[in-house]
Amino acid sequence: MERERFIDEEIRVEVAEFGVPVRFVWRGEAFEVEEVISARRSIDLKRTWWRRRHRDHYRVRTSDGRIFDLYFHRGPGRRYWVLLREILTGQTRSE
Repeated sequence: MERERFIDEEIRVEVAEFGVPVRFVWRGEAFEVEEVISARRSIDLKRTWWRRRHRDHYRVRTSDGRIFDLYFHRGPGRRYWVLLREILTGQTRSE
């Protein structure tokens, strides 16, 4: 069973083709994305079209072996990236 550390902080992300994250900065530290483990899009169809939340979710492995879940909020209003959580394994560090 994997453990996780909830973060939920806005971050700055650099993307490649098709909006795939290649690096991000969190609390002043830069992380290089070595692998996109999974990607999915979610759309909240229960709300009226102008209030729907559209999010692109990514699980990534960084060059130092850490695993993070992040998403890009594409819905109405401002667009932004969020570092949602860190997946803790035997090889990751916990703060």
